[in-house]
Amino acid sequence: MAGDEARLIDADGGGDGGGGAHTASSSPSSSMDVLARHAWTLSAFALTLVVTTASMSLPFPFLSQEFADAAVEPWIVGVVFAALPLGVLAVSPYAPKLGWRFGAPRVVRAGLAAQAACVVGTAAFAGRARWVVWLVFRFAQGVANGATSVNILCLVTRALPEAVSLASGLQEIAAGLGTLIGPIIGGTIYDVSGSPMMPLIVNGVLIASSIVPVQYALTRLTTMSTTAAGDEAVEGVEHSTRAMVSRVLRHPTFVASLLAELVVSTSFGGIPTTLPLYLRQTLDLSPSKIGCVYALLAGLYALCTPLIGLISHDGKLGNVVLCLIGMGSMAVAHLLLGPSTLLNLPHLDDAARWWLCVIAASFIYGVGSAFAFVPLLPLQQAAVAREDLKVKDFVNGLFISCYFTGEMLGQLFGAQIVHDVGYPAASTFWAFAILASASGLVTVQFGAHFVSRYKRIRRTLSGITPLNVVVEDGDGVVSALEDDERNFLVEDL
Repeated sequence: MAGDEARLIDADGGGDGGGGAHTASSSPSSSMDVLARHAWTLSAFALTLVVTTASMSLPFPFLSQEFADAAVEPWIVGVVFAALPLGVLAVSPYAPKLGWRFGAPRVVRAGLAAQAACVVGTAAFAGRARWVVWLVFRFAQGVANGATSVNILCLVTRALPEAVSLASGLQEIAAGLGTLIGPIIGGTIYDVSGSPMMPLIVNGVLIASSIVPVQYALTRLTTMSTTAAGDEAVEGVEHSTRAMVSRVLRHPTFVASLLAELVVSTSFGGIPTTLPLYLRQTLDLSPSKIGCVYALLAGLYALCTPLIGLISHDGKLGNVVLCLIGMGSMAVAHLLLGPSTLLNLPHLDDAARWWLCVIAASFIYGVGSAFAFVPLLPLQQAAVAREDLKVKDFVNGLFISCYFTGEMLGQLFGAQIVHDVGYPAASTFWAFAILASASGLVTVQFGAHFVSRYKRIRRTLSGITPLNVVVEDGDGVVSALEDDERNFLVEDL
């Protein structure tokens, strides 16, 4: 077991960097200290996310139009868009096991190479709107992306257990940057070439060119120390997938944040499937201009994520509060994007719609989505803080899997829903779904808060430690602790 855990970080004998990994019990470090100490780890993490998310978003400005010109059914368009997140979803829960067996750095390299091959294969065989080819290669690219994303995230959360908020912020700014440049590159090259082949070839070259620098950065990664936060915490422990699911689902905050992540990510997946064609039909925007609109969403998201990560890491504002601010903003943006009939807006000309329902709504959505999404991974990791490292790695896999499940659902059903009820009604539905998931997160927090107070009073009066106690830590993270964790209860409560 110890060999498996060490190999997750240093499969190829790399790891010539400086000091050992910091444990969860280490004293908190400032944001700048963490960034300086783990520069190489974070560099590999950021570069991997930039190129993979750029690859995923690059076809967004033109793919819907290609299928529309070829008279492809809306449900088929949704299936093709959903194929990539479905591939990620299929492999994400099992991706940590690949890292334990073969070493996470090797899995990351192989995943990047496979994604480049899938994109080039699409360019070679897809032609114009051959949706079956797009479907197969996007699914395969999703499988490779899932293996890459989960294992690079495991590397980072193990190297920075005391700074998951910063890692989450960096994850989102890198993903936002990739989503920002992807549509701009794709839309611009498509406008020039008039064919999807050239954007896809450029896409494959970008992914392949990242393999060498990512490998160099991973060889500098500090070897995982065999301290109580490393191998000793998992020595002799072997969990089945069902057992790990059972363990993480006992934590109320984890469940509530996972549901919130699912709903938010359906919005992330639905917008590129539905908004570009809607803007093309209603405002007659070109693919390059649509790419710029989508880039505004992603750019604001990327600009705000480091700020949210710093606020979360330094404890300036609770993670749950940050999520609620963001989800409320996303709901408002969805109402404006339609615009929803609930707003009862007067008739707007094209210029007014452009500024209010596109630019202003995109600004609110870009900022709000950063507030909503960045704190979710820290909430989930903190909820399982007392679990062993393999369970924490499994949570990383669930985080990626849940995100792409939502994105897949948004892409799979978004186009068909908009086709059936219209974009304004579909966008209104998304707004209320986001508000409902936010209310669930609030309910869990307040409910667990009162339950923990009740348990404390009952234990004080009876002098008996209950077998199952719901506790709330300093960050508002609620966990269900069992009898083997009673020793921690006096400190926490």
